[in-house]
Amino acid sequence: MECKRNDKYYVLGQLVEAVRILADSPKVHVLLPEIRSNPVMALQHASGIEEVAGIPGRLTEVFGKITAAAYPAWGASKFTALILLTVMNLDPSRRASMEIRYSADTVEIMKKDGISINRLNITENKPFTEIIKDSAGDGDFPTALFTEGGFAREGAIIITGLDAVEVARTIVHIADLVKS
Repeated sequence: MECKRNDKYYVLGQLVEAVRILADSPKVHVLLPEIRSNPVMALQHASGIEEVAGIPGRLTEVFGKITAAAYPAWGASKFTALILLTVMNLDPSRRASMEIRYSADTVEIMKKDGISINRLNITENKPFTEIIKDSAGDGDFPTALFTEGGFAREGAIIITGLDAVEVARTIVHIADLVKS
């Protein structure tokens, strides 16, 4: 029980530090999707969204800086938490994720930089868990997955990592590579 409590503190601390890293970057705001974004991180062996912490109200941009409306909370994100839980079923070491704005240019920049990224092949009537599994490819799970979007759906690049700080640092690195 003590171990799980320590992991809870670790996850919350990771998210606070990740938000600080993102907020300190002068360029990350250009990667925020229109629907904004929510960094999330799960407990080890998480099985439900109540074991995934996120930022209530999502991250947003104010005067060119990332800001959070509140401190991290458990169960604060449903959709991003479900994505992360699916990823964790395929690679339990990846306990954190965050979405950034999709653009073909960003995908190409990531590929040229050596960041592993695969396309999510979204098809109607196929469960999201199967879509992620099919898109993950063989071998190591990619750092990122992307979808171009479609009717009434914004495209996104999903960045995954071992923890929230790793995800934040990856996003800052991508922002530094993108011309704004």
